[in-house]
Amino acid sequence: MRYPDARAVPFGGEFPVEFGGVSSDNPVVRNAAGKKAKSEAQLLDQATNQLLKAVKQKMLKKHGRVDYGKLRKDGYSERFLERLEES
Repeated sequence: MRYPDARAVPFGGEFPVEFGGVSSDNPVVRNAAGKKAKSEAQLLDQATNQLLKAVKQKMLKKHGRVDYGKLRKDGYSERFLERLEES
């Protein structure tokens, strides 16, 4: 028995099962715009912000306050501490 659509095949005798083609075969399907690559400065800024947030949350949870003296002693830079105060 031949079917008009070669991709429609009977399954269990009652319902035809259709197999879709690859999305690139269909000209109507469009790819979503790709993400723009972040610059190294943007990646570093994002990582610093995440570190700031994590350090601040950990200290608040553990001590109830941010101990800037301890952070200086642990080797965090003054610039980092200033950004921590601002956040």
